Amino acid sequence: MFYVRNHGAVPHVRDEDIPNWEFTIEGLVENPITLTLKELITDFEQITLPITLVCAGNRRKEQNQVRKSRGFSWGPAGVSTALFTGVVMSEVLKRAKPLKRAKYVCMEGADKLPNGFYGTSLKLNWVNDPNKGIMLAHKMNGEMLRPDHGKPLRAVVPGQIGGRSVKWLKRLILTDAPSINWYHIYDNRVLPTMITPEMSDKSDTWWKDDRYAIYDLNVNSAVAYPAHNERLKLNTAGPMYKVRGYAYGGGGRRVTRVEISLDKGRTWSLANIEYPEDRYREVQNSLYGGELDMSWRETCFCWCFWSLDMPIEDIKNSKDIVVRAMDEGMSLQPKDMYWSVLGMMNNPWFRIVISMEGDEILFEHPTQPALMPGGWMEKVKKEGGNLLNGHWGERVEGEEVSVPELTEVKMTKDGVVTKINIDELRSHDKPDSPWFVVNGEVYNGTAFLEGHPGGAQSIVSAAGADASEEFLAIRKFVNVCTQS
Repeated sequence: MFYVRNHGAVPHVRDEDIPNWEFTIEGLVENPITLTLKELITDFEQITLPITLVCAGNRRKEQNQVRKSRGFSWGPAGVSTALFTGVVMSEVLKRAKPLKRAKYVCMEGADKLPNGFYGTSLKLNWVNDPNKGIMLAHKMNGEMLRPDHGKPLRAVVPGQIGGRSVKWLKRLILTDAPSINWYHIYDNRVLPTMITPEMSDKSDTWWKDDRYAIYDLNVNSAVAYPAHNERLKLNTAGPMYKVRGYAYGGGGRRVTRVEISLDKGRTWSLANIEYPEDRYREVQNSLYGGELDMSWRETCFCWCFWSLDMPIEDIKNSKDIVVRAMDEGMSLQPKDMYWSVLGMMNNPWFRIVISMEGDEILFEHPTQPALMPGGWMEKVKKEGGNLLNGHWGERVEGEEVSVPELTEVKMTKDGVVTKINIDELRSHDKPDSPWFVVNGEVYNGTAFLEGHPGGAQSIVSAAGADASEEFLAIRKFVNVCTQS
């Protein structure tokens, strides 16, 4: 049930080749070396750690409701936890003897993409900090890594966005500056909110400013129960309802409080918090072939679960439930959204709308995941509400409301009347010539594999098939396809 996010096709690795999988440590080191996975397992002490990984695009669909960003419509489930087994990265680097002027560890995977191999970098002093737990992992929950999760070797960086935990690891390069990899520069950034997609296209300056690169996760929370479209019958419900959800912090910081409001933030109630990670601090043992020793570690690597029993009568008389979390650095989730070009790190208060339908209480989440329609944000947008008015799009006295006219962009080319049969369409299901269908028209996506905002895989995945539902659901009304 672990979430999956890859930028392209998963590298194929045969089981018989896994022991001899090689990766290098090079760059600003005294002793450049090449190691095999077998050597990594036999020559170094193994550890096992519980770690939560979070995609930087978690909750992005809320931003996409306001204005389409350059990324897939994640709901609030781009987060998962596993027990990873492997080696502390700094112990491996010591064998190569980093030079004094080395400041960064650049990582590169085996996944060949339109703009080169996927890569990124971390500060060397972070890697050398034992509290941060940065590791090279070859097992996940006691099993060999699955292909989607980096088989046979990946980096795992607790407390930072998932995009820093490079999969299918092949190179560790010590440098005196951040990575110049295309994906390090043009991905995983939060540009200033006033920068439009058009502005970001015209200047590389925004992307190359490392101040906008994302490393540590920000504090975030979401509601799991009540679920979207859950109905609570008043005549059969008890006096109380347990509201539940998750929260996480970044950089090893513990979530110290979660607060719930039924009156739009005027008053708050304190939720109870459970930290499953702390159970591992109570034991020192060997688990999955690695030493499990969390007892000395003060940093938090995992999400937590919160809950609060609330009177149903209070819920019935409210219009919404909002939740916010705070970490031990006193970072607090903001009320309002910070929209940005890539739609990443979305962490405003999580809000569920409450309405009465007869003798039932109906709950609505802000969005539904990916291509699924639904959610109160979609309704507000269709009714012409301003989702950034500071009141979640609800009408404010004196505010003008205008329902936007939906205009469809012409995507077809005049004069093209070629008929494509299903067999010919299906023959173009490969990355070298991907054809797909939208609303009965056939398009050739080959010319747009490089530089596509959603990555080449978003085109290749639709090759040889009808992509109408996906295309229209995320409103990619762009005239960049060439009709076959």
